Amino acid sequence: MTSDTPRTLHQFFEECVRKAPENIALEYDGECIAYGDLNRRANRLAHYLRDTAGVRPDDPVAILVRHPPSVIVGMLAVLKAGGAYLALDPDNPPGVTQRIIESVEPRAVLVESSAVAGAAFFSGELFVMDVMSAALDTPDTDPAPVTASSDLAYVIHTSGTTGTPKAIAVEHHAIIRTLHWRNAFYGFGPDDTTLAMPRPSFDSSVADTFCALTSGARLLLPLRDRITDRRYLVGLMEQREISHFLITPALYHRLLRGMSPQTTKALRSVTIAGEWFTSSLVREHFSRLPDVKLFNEYGPSENSVCSTVHPLAATDRNVLIGKPIDHTEAFVVGEDGEPLGPGGTGELLLAGARLARGYLGDPALTAEKFFVPASPRFGGQRVYRTGDIVRVCEDGDLQFVERRDQQVKIRGRRVELSQVAEVLTKDDAVDHVHLLRRATDSATPRLVAFVVGPTVRDIDRLRTSAKENLPDYMVPSAIIPVDAVPVTGNGKVDEAALAALYSDATDRPGPTPEAATPVESALLAIWQKIFAPLGVGLDDDFFDLGGDSLSVMDLVSDAEERLGIQLDNSDPYTARTIRSLALLIENRRSSEVGIA
Repeated sequence: MTSDTPRTLHQFFEECVRKAPENIALEYDGECIAYGDLNRRANRLAHYLRDTAGVRPDDPVAILVRHPPSVIVGMLAVLKAGGAYLALDPDNPPGVTQRIIESVEPRAVLVESSAVAGAAFFSGELFVMDVMSAALDTPDTDPAPVTASSDLAYVIHTSGTTGTPKAIAVEHHAIIRTLHWRNAFYGFGPDDTTLAMPRPSFDSSVADTFCALTSGARLLLPLRDRITDRRYLVGLMEQREISHFLITPALYHRLLRGMSPQTTKALRSVTIAGEWFTSSLVREHFSRLPDVKLFNEYGPSENSVCSTVHPLAATDRNVLIGKPIDHTEAFVVGEDGEPLGPGGTGELLLAGARLARGYLGDPALTAEKFFVPASPRFGGQRVYRTGDIVRVCEDGDLQFVERRDQQVKIRGRRVELSQVAEVLTKDDAVDHVHLLRRATDSATPRLVAFVVGPTVRDIDRLRTSAKENLPDYMVPSAIIPVDAVPVTGNGKVDEAALAALYSDATDRPGPTPEAATPVESALLAIWQKIFAPLGVGLDDDFFDLGGDSLSVMDLVSDAEERLGIQLDNSDPYTARTIRSLALLIENRRSSEVGIA
């Protein structure tokens, strides 16, 4: 960094405040908050956190808040106080939240009144933002700087191999380098409006949020419960002149179906990140939005969000993850640990000034993942072992091949299969668990658990336990009891045999259900497509079959195409079976005819 570069994340934001305090920083549900107002709100809370809660540099402060603007006020306040923010997902089961907070031991927790019960176990400083903020009589001026560039800025949690989530600790200087690069690469500035798609607990949100707030752009925060509502999101793009957004491929696949040049006139670029995808998504993007640039960003949280980038084109035969960005070096190593040249395939190691400090409270795992290789070809640099197998193309671009461990991506989130297994094996009936990531036609893979020991009667109990102790994206869509996990002749797990067991277990015996009306028939076809190869009945619960918010997007979209009806995203949550949803549609049609 140069001598005039801000040394901390909040100072970077404060520079934008000084340049244009009246410019809009945040927009949410019709409310606009200017840069100067956002700064003053954060300052009042920051003084409280430092002077009353005793927050000091490197102290984590957890944020358990739903209201999106309040989350950002909390982030900035924690940084200004000198601490490191930890954004938690309020939709996580209480047990997950408690394990994270107990492992991190934050100095304070910021909550809102609707979430206080979820933090009742916490004995430290608790600040209820929607109740206590108005009563603050602290100064609204910037607190005196106490933070060094080597202090922690934030902590991000990902799935862990031991059953406990990993707390990745990132320092100010590391994330500032990412923001400087992204702002320059994408050309972000005061004329931009970014649609904030990632949740604050997802590491992409760090780059998404702070690129906007350090470039003078406007950050548009969608309603939390409508983040998978295609009509709503496309409406925001059209009405609020969105110029950029970052999104996971699974969500973008669904969102694209409603986008066109007419509804995205201000859109300049889209960034896809979070998980691997195929060139079919690239082709669909350019067929619908030929003038909108498309980028693939790759990077683990352990290297401050982004490590490589690749500009995509309609003619791409393969989706590449590209070349390293500024302040990052990429080494692809063979079994001997030595770097490979073009054409080589091996594990990706990352080095450079943007590496995280390590895993909070876990020095053993930090030493395992972050180390200095013995080979002189690394120049004594500290590297991070990604666990990703990649291929080096002739021009130096990198292509993702596979994971080398038990980690997979579901809906853009890391999932350590061993963490899911850990929860299931706590049940006394379970002797062994094997998990299978199964691709589907709906662009969202399913996680299937094969359990040795339980009978069919135990499955409901196991499913309830999983829902209570795992984030929703980690809950298996199917739990199947087996006598033993099948193996091949050389002793490896027989994935083909497991796939056959899955098909047998999910195949509905007897004749295909007979729909009573054309609407039921259309919905049955949609459900069979979404849940293939599961057998589907007219009275089966959509969510018991493995439905989630992305599946709801598919259902709403397909219903509009097949039936000409515009469902609300909330409809499948209230009418959860084919019969009940068909009745809702028919009643709605009758009401519309009556009104006409």
